[in-house]
Amino acid sequence: MTGKLPSQRKHFDELVKPLDRGLLLSRAVNILGIIGGLFAVISLLTSLWPDTDQSDPTPGNASVPASTLVTGFARDYVTTYLTAKAGDEQKLAHYVTLKDVKLPPIAGQFTDTDVAFAKQITTTGDGVALWTVTVSGLVNGATTTAPQRTYYRVPITVLDGAPRATALPMQVAGPGVGVDFRLGYRYTVAADSPLAMTATGFVRSYLTGGADFARYVTADATDKPIQPAPYAKVDTVSIDANVSGNGSGADTAEVYITVAARTKNYTLTQLAYPLTLRSVEGQWQVVSIASTPLLQTRPDTPQDDNATTSTSTTPPPPPTRG
Repeated sequence: MTGKLPSQRKHFDELVKPLDRGLLLSRAVNILGIIGGLFAVISLLTSLWPDTDQSDPTPGNASVPASTLVTGFARDYVTTYLTAKAGDEQKLAHYVTLKDVKLPPIAGQFTDTDVAFAKQITTTGDGVALWTVTVSGLVNGATTTAPQRTYYRVPITVLDGAPRATALPMQVAGPGVGVDFRLGYRYTVAADSPLAMTATGFVRSYLTGGADFARYVTADATDKPIQPAPYAKVDTVSIDANVSGNGSGADTAEVYITVAARTKNYTLTQLAYPLTLRSVEGQWQVVSIASTPLLQTRPDTPQDDNATTSTSTTPPPPPTRG
């Protein structure tokens, strides 16, 4: 016997003995902690270098804040400039960098301000957005016998979300008088026809509380009566449509109804509603109040019964008045 066998047996027993559970759990926790730390470091680095290819799929999240920022800046800039006096040069430095600007000795007034026009012209290759904004208001309106609205255009740059004016405001002419287009309802509807009675009943119920509103609308209609009811009585003035024969033989119709609405105090207001109607099982019902009325934008082309609101490339007719 050499005596080596017992020592080898002891070494073998040490290798195959069961692992201590507490030690195993402690080692597992340590390993998980290390892995968690690595993930935290990776997340931090990712946030510091975000993917430049990301884009917000909602257009308003980009356009609305930009236009609001620029128009608000333009309004403040024009107001500050037109109400500044000698010694107020530092106030203008917040909006524009000017040299040797001459300000009046007495401050003026610029009230009832509004943004008449705003448009982003371009974005340069180095990320500078160029805007033009027109602000209107009354100059010294409180001290003028017949105050008139005046208009001031300003060029504005935006870089890294910060707007800056590039020049003094320029006074410009106000917008011109627009063109009158004819409405696209060629046919007068008889007041006692089913089409007219549905349109009349809908508007009357819509403005006076909606007691029988459901009978005049389709199942998929989303318009609801105005609450509280603004008027006590509604009289029909005229009804026109884009279909002939009082809607006879048509499945859909666009109707333009004008009414005289009276309050409980007999205050009169004339209103007009463009309506979209559909024939449901032989009965006319209102689908919706149209967002805009039908327009006849092609003055030289006879309009058919299927009137649309599409815009023509043909120049519009001259303005008409009266």
